[in-house]
Amino acid sequence: MTPPTHSQRAILSNISWHTFETILAEMGDNRATRLAYDHGILEIITPLMPHEHNNRLIEKLIDSLAEELNLNLKSTGSVTCKRQDLSRGVEPDSSFYRK
Repeated sequence: MTPPTHSQRAILSNISWHTFETILAEMGDNRATRLAYDHGILEIITPLMPHEHNNRLIEKLIDSLAEELNLNLKSTGSVTCKRQDLSRGVEPDSSFYRK
């Protein structure tokens, strides 16, 4: 059996910020599923192998570029970024910030 090659996703409408926060808490930190929230729309994404392979490749490219340009970057992985005042939340595959 050939494994799926595309990410699986579900989009839910009319989700409150409280429900988004509750789902994040219930799912915990140790998971492969990513969530994105934008003004009541919740997207639940399960990335699969091709997606993860490309993500790791891009991470290596960023690390190499930062080293070559002598940039002091910190990798923060797939950290949850959320702002209730903007009604937005996202969990990127990888994230970086400049120290």
